[in-house]
Parts: sequence; C-alpha cells; structure tokens
Amino acid sequence: MKIEIGGWKSKNLRCPDIEVSLNHNGILAPISLIQMPNGTGKTTTLNLLRASMSGEAQSWDKNTILRYKRRDSDFSTGFFETTLLIDDRPLTFELTLDFQNETATYTTTSPGSGGITKGWNPPTQAHRFLTEKFVRLFVFDGEFADSLLDARQSEAENAIDALCQLYLLNEIENEAESIWKKATQNSSSKTTKGLNKWRNKASKIHDRIESIEKKLKKHNDSISENNARLIIIKTEMSKHTNNEEQNRILYFEKLELQEAAENKSKEIALELLSLIRTPHVLTKKFTNNLTSLKHQLDTLKLPSSTSKQFFIELLEEDECICGRPMDGKARSVVKKKAEQYLAEETSGFLNGLKQDIDQFLQPEGSSHNDFKTKLDELRLSIIHKKRVESETRAAHDAFIDSGGEELKILEEERKDLETKNEKTKKIIDEFQREPAETDDAKTNCLKSLERQYKEARKKVAEISDTLDLQSRTETLKKIARQALEKSRRYIREELTNECNSKLDVILSRSPLKIESIGESLKLKNQDGASVGQTLSVGYTFLTNLLHRGKHQFPLIVDSPANPISFEVRQEIGKIIPKLCKQFVAFTISPERAGFVTALEKNCEHGIHYMTIFGKSEGTQELLHDIDKYEHAQNDTCALVYGKQYFMQFDRDLE
Repeated sequence: MKIEIGGWKSKNLRCPDIEVSLNHNGILAPISLIQMPNGTGKTTTLNLLRASMSGEAQSWDKNTILRYKRRDSDFSTGFFETTLLIDDRPLTFELTLDFQNETATYTTTSPGSGGITKGWNPPTQAHRFLTEKFVRLFVFDGEFADSLLDARQSEAENAIDALCQLYLLNEIENEAESIWKKATQNSSSKTTKGLNKWRNKASKIHDRIESIEKKLKKHNDSISENNARLIIIKTEMSKHTNNEEQNRILYFEKLELQEAAENKSKEIALELLSLIRTPHVLTKKFTNNLTSLKHQLDTLKLPSSTSKQFFIELLEEDECICGRPMDGKARSVVKKKAEQYLAEETSGFLNGLKQDIDQFLQPEGSSHNDFKTKLDELRLSIIHKKRVESETRAAHDAFIDSGGEELKILEEERKDLETKNEKTKKIIDEFQREPAETDDAKTNCLKSLERQYKEARKKVAEISDTLDLQSRTETLKKIARQALEKSRRYIREELTNECNSKLDVILSRSPLKIESIGESLKLKNQDGASVGQTLSVGYTFLTNLLHRGKHQFPLIVDSPANPISFEVRQEIGKIIPKLCKQFVAFTISPERAGFVTALEKNCEHGIHYMTIFGKSEGTQELLHDIDKYEHAQNDTCALVYGKQYFMQFDRDLE
C-alpha cells in the first residue's frame, strides 16, 4: 500500500487560516519544505495533522480541545482538514472542534467508498496504518531520532510493535485475562466473601509485580547509562597527556594484567565448581565406599538374572517350566519363593548404579588428586590477583597524582559511578533472587511474587469454579507471549541487516553500524554518535521499518536539521531523497544553510518551497514585496511560493 499526503486546510484554530497543497508543477512533490517562523503554529499544525489522520481527537478531553482555540477570538468552532492519497485515491478527514460544547467530531470523504460519511472512517485496508501509534512514526519531531538511540527509552521497540502490530499480541493477553476475571465474578453468594479476599490479594500482588518491574527497568537503565559514561571516562584517561607519560603507560598495563588475573580466577573457580558436582573427588572416603558397595553387590551376585516378575507371571500359567502342572500347592510354593528375588525395577536400578560407579571411578576420570590440584591452582591464582590489584592501585595513584586536576576530576567521577553501580546491583539482586520461605506479599523478590500471584489466581479459579478456564487462559497468554518474543527477535535481526546495508552507502565516509535493536538502537563499537550520524541512523531505521514489504509512507518532520552543524546538514540533506518517496519538513530559516542545497542536488524532480508567516504589526514589512511572487493571503497569514523568497526570508522569530 502507498500512503501520501496531498495537503491540508485549517480555519479558526491556533494555527493560521490556510490551505496548503503539496502539488508542484502538476505532480505531488517528492520533497516539500514549509518555512514557518517560531510562533506561527508549526507544532499545532503537526499535532492536528496527526489527530486528523489517526482519529485520536475522538478521545480528547475538554482541556485538550480548548487548547486549540485561537486566543482572543469568539469562534465557537474550528476546522482542520487533511487530504491523503491511498494508492493514488483521495481520502479526506475533516476534524471539527466545537469549543462551546467541548467536543470533537469527524467527517470522512472517500469517493471510492460511499462519498461523505460522519465519523472517522478510513478504508479497511488503510485502517491499520492510520492508528494513533502508527501515525506517530511518520509524523514526528526531529528529536525522535535521538530517542531511538537512548537506552533509557523504548522508542525502537515501540516503533516495531506499532508497524508490525505486535501490540495486538499484548491485547490478546489482556482480553483473555479480562474474560477470565468476568467469569470469576459470576460466583454464588456463599463464596463471595472468600472470592473477594483472594481476588483482592491477587490484584495487590499484581500491582506490586508491575511496580517492581518498573523499578528493575529503571535500575538496569541507570547501570547501562553509567557504564556508557565509564567507558568514555576510561578512554579520556587513557588519552590524557601529562609530564609523567611513563606512569600513564604503567597504570594501563597493570589494569590489563588485573583484568586478565580476574578472568583467570573466574575460569579456575568454574572448573572447580564442575568438579564439586562429582562428590567422589572431594574425599577418598566417597571413592572407597562406592568401590566397596559395588564389590559387595558383585559378591552377592546382585542383581540376579532372574527377577521377581518372572515368578509372578509363572503363577498365571497352567504348567511350570519343568512341565509339571501348576496346582494350588505348587502356586503357593512359587509365590513364597518369589519374595526372595528382587523386583524388576529394583534390579534395573542396581544395574544402573553399578555401571555409574564403573564409569565415574575409571582411572582416566576425575579424582581426588585432580580436585586438590585445582584447589591449589585457585589459591595461587587468588594470591596472584591480589598482588596485581595492589600493584595496579599503586600505579593508579601515581598516574592520578601526576595527571593534574582534570584527571583527578575524572577519577572522582569514575569512583562515584562505580559506587552507584554497586549499590544498584544489590537492589537488582534482591529483585532477581530465588524465593525464600519467609517471603510475603510485600517482598521485593519478583520470582516469589509471581509464584504468590499464580497461587492466588488458582484459588480464585477454584472458588469461582473456573479452574479449567483459568488453565486455558494461562495457556493462551503463554502462546501470545512466546509469539511476541519470537516475532520481535526475527524482525529485529532482519531490520538490523537491512539498515546496515544502507548505512554502508549513506555513511561511507564515516562508517557506522547498528550492532543490535532492542528497546533502543545499539551502535557497534561505540556508545554514542554525532548528531548527523544519529539522524542518519534514525531516518534509516524509520524508513526501512515503514517501507517493509510493499508499503510506502511519507515522512513529515518538524525541524529536521536543527540544531546541527553545516557539514552535518549536508550529510542529512544527501540521504533523505534516498530513503523515502515523499518528504515534508517544517523548517525555520537557520536550518537552510547546507541542508537545502544538499537536498536540491539529490532530488531529481525539484523541491516545493513554501513560506508561511502570520500577519501582525511586526510582520507588515514582510508583505511589501510579496506581489512579486506567487502567493496567497488572508486576514491571519500569508503563504508565499518559490525558492527565491524562501531563501531570502530571514525571520525565525515573530
């Protein structure tokens, strides 16, 4: 599907009364630049574009509606109309804000679908792409790209969920839960008291789980942020120049040795832990006792080749194996003698035990001597690690003392961040520890709370006689969660590869790759990027996401190149025509330098230039020469077409 924007109209609102058409020279312009000084209504226009396309105004409260009322005006209603092209067919949404009754209503015009209808009624095939979450992907602020790389935010994940409608899997979970809860409410009066008790308990535990999960995310984000800063600090310290270069080199050499010693100790400890899991290597008593046990079983010829089961089955036969008839006396004797033989499962267990003893006590297997050797190795490794740590501290102090005030400030920040991380990790460990018997509903242990929540829900199900429904609800929710996780993983990997292929071309002079996509975008081998690189990555990610499959969407951006340097604007201007088929930008005059020229050089069909400014006493001088240019004006504003006026307009504040 191809979605394009043809233009919009506004009247009696906080933005100017104006009609904007994005057609240029008889075709829909691939790039439209709309220059509007600050205070002219850029943000209001952008918000109303989103609202008219997505239908979100239907849920606005009175305060939101009145926010769009023009100051010092008596208008009782305001109108905003947006025209889209869905696979080249026009679709118009008119949003009417009634300031007197504080309501918002829509009218939809679609020539191919019944003409004019009341309400927000997009065609079925376009409906999924015009939801509030989805529209915000292609009508966004220039700062949105920044948030995609911010580890403290979840914009990348939210964008993927919106485009691929993965949020529907969450809605399946919520709907299944809602159906079960409604079913539990239809219980008899005899069980109401007990049911309410367990239902309230489940609700409180659920709320606590959500609270702990939010805190856990906040703490993890804090550690990620601190670690990113620690890497930068380490890099700055390693590059620091001072009069004692030898101290700097020695310190970082010792730091590497310390890291190697710590890793070696961990490696030996893990090997030792593996040996501890085989008890016979801990002491020779285990080995001797196991050997003695097997020897005694062999002496007693246990287990024998004949089992108790053989004689029990013989009791059912008419003849003994020797050919004599099985009468009552013979059956009585066989039944009594059968008790002297081992049961079949016992024989199997003993055979398995003897084989295991043979296997583990093989000469080439691990022995008590191996354990002692590894223990001594760990002891020596720890001694070596402590000695290296002591030498590193001494080298560190000498390095800091010789580095001056700047290095001391960096060191203080490093220590502060590491201390904060240690405290935060203790809190996270408490959240993620294993459950304890003493845990109650006020615990911070997530696993314990989840177990208590499951038990409370089961009790609610038992009392309300919905146990089977509760089981099926949990199964459905589990399937939805697994589908969500698998879908996200697959889409993220595919999207990472697609973005990196384009970034190889777009940022060929300053190579940069996306390492992975999680809640945010993580760059490879670096923790940050320049503003230009950030915008490049952001635009690449969004356009690849929006154009997955056969779909095309416009990009409508507020301030696409502000505030960035001249060189970076050129970089962004070059990539935009390569990334999308229609680009609409609301700009201010300081953004022109570098950005417009680069756009023009890389756009085959030309740019549609428009300049809009409001009418007031302070803007009268701007009206003197507009008759030289193609323009339109009314009591509230003027719209001037063309590059010449656009480039000479030098007013970013009214």
